[in-house]
Amino acid sequence: MKRARAAGVAALAVGLAATLHASPARAAFELRDASPAALGGVSIDLESESMFEAARLHRGGLRLGASHSALYQVEGLAQERAWIGGGWRWGSISITYSRVGVAGAAESCARVAIQESRASAVELELDAERLDLSIDGEAREGGMTLGGAARARASFPRFDLEVGVAADRILQSRGLDRLSVTPSVPIAVRLRSGSAAVGWVDRWGGDGRRSPRLVLDLPLGGSARLRLGRGEAPGRTGAALAVRLRAMEVSAGRMDQSSGEVITGFAVGLVTARAGGGR
Repeated sequence: MKRARAAGVAALAVGLAATLHASPARAAFELRDASPAALGGVSIDLESESMFEAARLHRGGLRLGASHSALYQVEGLAQERAWIGGGWRWGSISITYSRVGVAGAAESCARVAIQESRASAVELELDAERLDLSIDGEAREGGMTLGGAARARASFPRFDLEVGVAADRILQSRGLDRLSVTPSVPIAVRLRSGSAAVGWVDRWGGDGRRSPRLVLDLPLGGSARLRLGRGEAPGRTGAALAVRLRAMEVSAGRMDQSSGEVITGFAVGLVTARAGGGR
């Protein structure tokens, strides 16, 4: 039984690397967000940020949506993702669920993020995740992780400077080490002017790997946004388009790796209230 379980865990860890055409060194549960916003920012190993600044949750706001992404041109292989969040005077809470798998095995992640209001210069966030590995004929394995982030903003006459540092999955319950779940330290620096922004993002993994990327957000009139990204390790490019129709947001994106693999995604969302600071 133990040998079968070890073989199943290895099959999924390697399957999500080899079957999904990723690096053989890729750890489990790293394909976190393949929504269009993530594909445009070539950041499928991190939670994506909304392409509309106003979609950040504020007091009285509600945001929900779902996405479907086809992975690496493998028939039937996809990520399904859904999210909901609400904002209050003190901050916001968001809940996300995603699932990705290969034949006979799947990884799922349920995430809760609590974030402070942007009224202060430094914004703190606390993240909790439940990770589960399911293999046909085997008992489910998984565990909990905790992490956090701090983001600061400084305003200048022509632009805003945003800097963020996170401790991602830094605390883990027993059992996740057997599933190759590794902590990491994501770092982001962004220059924002109106609805346009350029950002540099990197992720320093506990196994020594990095994942630098450059992301450009451009407004296309008052109700559309374009996101373009380029990353290294592995080399990849991404593009996503988001359109807002009143309270509804529709987006589509694509990420191409230098090795020839492709991810495409589509998402629909709803924002019940407008907020200041852009659209």
